[in-house]
Amino acid sequence: MDNSQTIQMLGSLVLGLVLGAGAVFAWLSRRMKQEHQRLLHVEQARQQISQQVTQARKQIEQLQRECHELRLAVRPAPRPAPAPEPVQDPAEAARLYAESKLNPQAAKERPQAFKDTVVLRRNPE
Repeated sequence: MDNSQTIQMLGSLVLGLVLGAGAVFAWLSRRMKQEHQRLLHVEQARQQISQQVTQARKQIEQLQRECHELRLAVRPAPRPAPAPEPVQDPAEAARLYAESKLNPQAAKERPQAFKDTVVLRRNPE
């Protein structure tokens, strides 16, 4: 093997390495560009979601304020206190109680809701 063959082999080896490195560089740069685009897309989506969340929170706060205002508007008016019952004389109360015991009210007839249960005999047959 003479010098010219060795130089050709080394030259072709170097050329192969340079072409291989160029191909790997091109492939990696394309992959990096794709990943960078994906990263930008994810970041834009994150920012959009963040804006939507902020808008939703503002809407929730506004709805809560409106509900509170409506509750205040619809709140029923306070009821007046019931009038105190007139104080009854103890002697009069005792007289009324005694009269009610002496003259009991007639018992009211209630309609019977269900018929009486009748036990039927069994035939021994």
